[in-house]
Amino acid sequence: MDSKEILSEEESQALRQADLQAATEDQDAAQPEGRIRELHPDHWERIVADRVPALESIGERMVSLLKTTGREFFRRSVDVTAIPARTHRWGAFARRLPVPTSLNVLLIQPMPVKGVVCLDPEFVFSLVDVFFGGNGEGQRAIESPDFTPMEIRLVRKFVNRVAEDMREAWRPFTDLQFELGTSETNPIFASVAAGAEAVSVSGFKFEFADKELLLQTVLPARLVEPIRYLRDAGQADASAGETAKWRNRLREDVQEATVSLRAVLAETRISLRELTAAKPGDVIPLELPPSMQVYAGRQPVIEGNFGVSKGRNAVRVIRLIDRQALGEKYGRNH
Repeated sequence: MDSKEILSEEESQALRQADLQAATEDQDAAQPEGRIRELHPDHWERIVADRVPALESIGERMVSLLKTTGREFFRRSVDVTAIPARTHRWGAFARRLPVPTSLNVLLIQPMPVKGVVCLDPEFVFSLVDVFFGGNGEGQRAIESPDFTPMEIRLVRKFVNRVAEDMREAWRPFTDLQFELGTSETNPIFASVAAGAEAVSVSGFKFEFADKELLLQTVLPARLVEPIRYLRDAGQADASAGETAKWRNRLREDVQEATVSLRAVLAETRISLRELTAAKPGDVIPLELPPSMQVYAGRQPVIEGNFGVSKGRNAVRVIRLIDRQALGEKYGRNH
C-alpha cells in the first residue's frame, strides 16, 4: 500500500512538527545518566539543509545572468532575487507543484544525472504575452489545463538560455554541460530522482511592475555534495592572509626537517660470475673519480670532494645538484 494512502503530506508534516517540539522540550530537561536520547526522524534532513557556500555563490552569479536573460525575454528591466537553496525529498516537492507546471528536464554532462527547471503557469503566460506584444502583466485563464504548442516552444527557448546561464554560473567550481531534454507537465515523466531521494531546490523570483514570477532549479543532491564546502576565487580573498601565514609556517617546518645523507665514494661494474667467484683476499680495482655525489634517499643533492675534517671522514661541497629540490625557490639558496 502506498504511504500516501495512509497519511497525507500535511498530516505527516504536522506529526513531524509535533515530534520536533517534543524533542526540544526533552533536550531542555536533564537526561538521566546512561539514558540514550532518541534521534529525531527529521535529523538527517536538517543536516543536509545546512548552508552550502558554493550554492550561495552560484546563486549570486545566476541572479546577475538571469537579469540579462529576463531583460531580453520580457523586454524590460527585471529584478531577480535568489531564494536560498533548500533540500527536499523529490516526491514531496513534486506533490506541492501547481498544476500545470512547466517541467523542463536538463541533461547534465559529464555526470549521468538530470535536473529540472520549473516554471509556474503565470511565468509561461507572461513569456507568451510579451512575445505577442503584451506587457506580460495579464492573468492566465484558470481553465487552461495544459500548455499550448506555442507556450511550450517559447518556454524551451527561454530554458535553453537558462541552461547557458547555469553552465556559466557553475564554471568556477566544475565544468558541467546543461542541455535541455524533454518538457513535461507531469512530475512522473520529469523525475530527477526516486521519490525518497534528496534534491536541492534553488528558487529565483522575477519581479516587474506588480508581477512576481517564480523559476526553480532542481538538482540531485549527489551533484551538490561534492562542492558543498568549496569556495570560488571571489570568496577566498578574506582568508588569503590566513593561507599565506600557514604556507610560511609549513615552509619553515619543512626546512627544519632532518634528512639522512649517504655518500658514494666510488662505483664499478663486474660480472655476476666474478662476484660469485670472489674469495676473501681478492681485490676489486676501483678508480676514484675527481668528485663524489651525496644522496638523500635516491635523489642526488650534493657534489663534493672526499676528505678528512677534525679526524672524521667528510665531504667538501662543490655544488648543489638540484637547487630547486633543496629549497632555492623558497628563498633558501645556501
